[in-house]
Amino acid sequence: MQPAPAPAFHPPRFAVGAFFVWLAVSAGWWVLAFAPLPVPPEWLDEARAVCFGSSPSGLPDSYGWVLLVLGPLSMLGFLLAVWGRELRLALSLAARRSWGIALIVWLAAGLVGGGILVGRRVASAARAQAAFASVPEEERLPDAYPRGFDPAPALGLLDQSGATVELAAFGGKTVLVSFAFAHCRTVCPMLIGTLHAAIDGIPPSETAVVVITLDPWRDTPRNLPAIAAAWRLERIPASHLLSGEVEKVNAVLAAWGAGGNRDESTGEISHPGLIYVLDAQSRIAFRFLNPPRGWLIDAVARLRRENA
Repeated sequence: MQPAPAPAFHPPRFAVGAFFVWLAVSAGWWVLAFAPLPVPPEWLDEARAVCFGSSPSGLPDSYGWVLLVLGPLSMLGFLLAVWGRELRLALSLAARRSWGIALIVWLAAGLVGGGILVGRRVASAARAQAAFASVPEEERLPDAYPRGFDPAPALGLLDQSGATVELAAFGGKTVLVSFAFAHCRTVCPMLIGTLHAAIDGIPPSETAVVVITLDPWRDTPRNLPAIAAAWRLERIPASHLLSGEVEKVNAVLAAWGAGGNRDESTGEISHPGLIYVLDAQSRIAFRFLNPPRGWLIDAVARLRRENA
């Protein structure tokens, strides 16, 4: 009588190879979904939309989250079912050697670091999404808020279509002017969100929106179309995102009193959340710092009543 064959035992190297293939595929999947690029190339945006869907916040939709979480977990479950003993043996062997301990620590650090980056991305998107929410209607511009008459400084910068933008081109419209940059993850999403929220209550035919970059080093004219798309500026009629040569942009920012403090080592810029409202004569009628939506709507309404 022939003895029963011993259960098959795959050498640990096969199990380890399969594990690292799983790890590489899973990491690549998450990098594709959350690569921290302020202005993703068009092909990456399309790939993300196809693979993970697209929610208004820029994060994966519910289907995408299911795919990102359950996909890797199901593959890991398969590996453990097929090669669980081999993986435990390989882990035990690695834990007895210095290189193995270093590898385990490196993998754990990568998982923690990746989790922190994804968490920051989700928190940033949540802040930006909240900025698009309607502000309570009772948050109105105070009657005593000062109305200014200072002439607005010149522009003369390029927009996302490559055209040079001057204030004279707005032909008597009310103009909302703000300052932001693509890498910003705090103040700028709030400002852009406020502009989106406010424009819903403002006659689009009588209003223009201008956003001047604070970071001409990275927000070059070539990158403006992608940044404008990421900020959904196409939803705001007569919207212009401006940049140009570094010296010229900085001169314009200085004239508007809107420069920020730039960290030369990281390129990050700390700046106030400014929005100016210009009247039909291109004068700065109102200066706001992080204004609510209602203030912008009321400011434009007051200027319209002046011209009635």
